[in-house]
Amino acid sequence: MTEAYAPPARALSRALIAVSILLMLTASLLTLQQLKPLSALQRLALSVRGPQSPDPAPASPFAQWPVSPFFLHAASVAEADRATRCLTDAIYYEAGDQSVEGQRAVAQVVVNRVRDSNFPKSVCGVVYEGWRRKTGCQFSFACDGSIHRRPANTALWERMRPLAVAALSGYVVPEVGAATHYYASYVKPNWLSSVAAVTQIGQHIFCAWKGHAGLPSALTAAYRGGERKVADMALDGDRPRLVKSGSRRRVETVIWLASSGRSARA
Repeated sequence: MTEAYAPPARALSRALIAVSILLMLTASLLTLQQLKPLSALQRLALSVRGPQSPDPAPASPFAQWPVSPFFLHAASVAEADRATRCLTDAIYYEAGDQSVEGQRAVAQVVVNRVRDSNFPKSVCGVVYEGWRRKTGCQFSFACDGSIHRRPANTALWERMRPLAVAALSGYVVPEVGAATHYYASYVKPNWLSSVAAVTQIGQHIFCAWKGHAGLPSALTAAYRGGERKVADMALDGDRPRLVKSGSRRRVETVIWLASSGRSARA
């Protein structure tokens, strides 16, 4: 009887090692394919912040799904007008130098926050959040005095208004998805570890919360209104006060503030 051939132990060991290496390479390739939400342009933009800046992890692909349209259900025309002005401020000061797409994207983030349980439930509440503090405002212009001065470019501010109206009337920026944060590509926010990158538009990188909180399905908080109350507190009252100053520019500022329903601090 002929005995069955038994391969040497060394050859068998080498074969097993080769198979293991092949399996490891296959797993690595699959992992790389899964981590692909960021485009090459986005990775390049993120890299300019330097090696000391931790890149946010890619968001779930579901975070990039378009959110449902938002329709402002204000209690009155005055409330709706105040919400529109608050959102116009955010677009003007945060993205006035960006493309229209980038400006709409910033408006989308504000609207997303209104529907996120982690933020105030009004447009003005989101825009002016933290206004009582010298530092810590969600939007820096709410703390640096900008909201109490005439915009440097009032014509540009007026051009932002239709974008605000559109965002409060159902306009959606699909690429932004459920993003509730954004930052300029050349800075390193201290909250990067809590969010995941969704997309980049212009200089702004938009991010959503990690996990389920960053999905469109999580944006379910109800709008509560109260726009005028929040804005009046942030703007130091609805009536403009007389400012004793011989400066012509200061007088023009007070006139513009009065015509726009804002107030001027003495």
